[in-house]
Amino acid sequence: MKKKMNMAAAILLSSVMAVSAGFAAIPAVAADPTYTITMSTTANHTYTAYQVFAGVLHEETTGTGESAVTTKTLTNVTWGSGVDGTALLAALKSSTANPTYYADFENCDSAAKVAKVLEGYNNDSAQIKAIAKIIEAHKATGTTTLTGLAAGYYLITDTTTTLPTDADGKTSDTYSSFILRVVDNVEVTAKDGTVESHKTVTETDDTTPTTTPDQKVADYDIGDAVPYKLTFKLPSNYAEYVNYPITFTDDMCAGLTWDGNATIYYGSSDTTGTDIQFTTTTGSSYYGGQKWTFTTPDLKTESGLTAGSVVTVIYNATLDSDAAINNDGNENKYHVTFYSNPNVSTTPGPNDTTTPPPPTNDTPDDTTVVFTYELVFNKVDENKGALAGANFKLEKNVGGTWTDVTALHTGEGAINPTLTDKTTGADVTPGTTTSFSFKGLDAGSYKLTETATPNTYNSIDPITFEVVATKSSVAVTGLSSTSLTMTSKFDDDDAKLSADIENKKGSVLPSTGGIGTTIFYVVGGSLVGLAVVLLITKRRMNAKEK
Repeated sequence: MKKKMNMAAAILLSSVMAVSAGFAAIPAVAADPTYTITMSTTANHTYTAYQVFAGVLHEETTGTGESAVTTKTLTNVTWGSGVDGTALLAALKSSTANPTYYADFENCDSAAKVAKVLEGYNNDSAQIKAIAKIIEAHKATGTTTLTGLAAGYYLITDTTTTLPTDADGKTSDTYSSFILRVVDNVEVTAKDGTVESHKTVTETDDTTPTTTPDQKVADYDIGDAVPYKLTFKLPSNYAEYVNYPITFTDDMCAGLTWDGNATIYYGSSDTTGTDIQFTTTTGSSYYGGQKWTFTTPDLKTESGLTAGSVVTVIYNATLDSDAAINNDGNENKYHVTFYSNPNVSTTPGPNDTTTPPPPTNDTPDDTTVVFTYELVFNKVDENKGALAGANFKLEKNVGGTWTDVTALHTGEGAINPTLTDKTTGADVTPGTTTSFSFKGLDAGSYKLTETATPNTYNSIDPITFEVVATKSSVAVTGLSSTSLTMTSKFDDDDAKLSADIENKKGSVLPSTGGIGTTIFYVVGGSLVGLAVVLLITKRRMNAKEK
């Protein structure tokens, strides 16, 4: 009997152990994994993620090493928390809301079937971009915290309230395009397409002669045509804009006058590139001159333009008689007004009369400065006193030919540096002026010739010298000269070089009735007396000999 009981206990104990072992083998229920989206983009942007589809994420990798390919598949697809699924499905099937691709969704009656259609679209295709805009119009709740996200298919939007700007409230930044992404832990590069705009001036050396394009500063003679270039580089997400009008705005100071001709083109140069049509308007400039705008209504009509293409405006402006002659120079600033949000269309649907145009921004101002200088020659005597009665001609070496600076430019409306009385500012009055000024000259090789000499003074030989402007990348920092000592004044009032040109007195020759004649007579009388003495002495010597 005892033996049977032991056997029963053993069986019971085995059963308990088996049950216990069974309980130990049941795994704990794990929480669903979460993921993080890391945005790689311009600073100061805010992004919001909207879950379009929820489901279970599966990853499958085929191949090894560099040839390995990972496929991410979302299964058990349902509408996500970030959209109004019912309204979105209706919009996708609507020829009004989705006029181009509505037929692709005509057999869809669930989130899973919509996801299957999207699976057939290429990433970044026109279809995906169009559908992203429809999804955005039917979004619900999103999150700006891009961590702890459930697996799913997400619409990522740029919800920056205000784009970062400079001190003047201007920016080259744009809003990012919509992104659709199956989410795991991933770094996403935002398609924010920053634009670029620049203004430059061509520097010209008349003496060499050579030209140096794409400068921020230059110097010119009054009357010269100054060549300018404006550029605008299209954003990397240019393809995602439906329309793309741009306006170039150029503010000229009072010392610059646009010649009325401009060329807008894209391509390598204005002769080999493609012209773009534009309209021109004018108004009052910030700098006291004229403000010109060059507008093209829609770059999308130009088939050759793509992301990164550069649109260029070239024109000439004359440096006129109102030019500033100081270390501020003659400024000219420029900016471009451009569309900054590719997610907003300017082409409403058939029943949409309320779609606003995309927001616009102005690029930061870009400035060029043109300088011109004054040369002053003070006529002095040997004691550095002012000396009247002189006149001068100043010539400039233009391509190897000495050219009078008062006749550099010819033709109707030509403007040239003129010779003036530095003291009064009036035209030179021969015989009275002692200080001569030539205003509105650039750096280069010059020759000064005295064309009238004060009475009783010797004329000077022609003086050849160089005017040198010291330039940084953004300014002229000083003036100097070679071969002729000149004093520089380069400040808010002047940009000039001055020199004293000295005349020396001529030699004073003897005149009739002067002391020179008296001496001559005295010396002459002495010579006659000496001759008489010699004659008497000779006669006496002859008499003795006899």
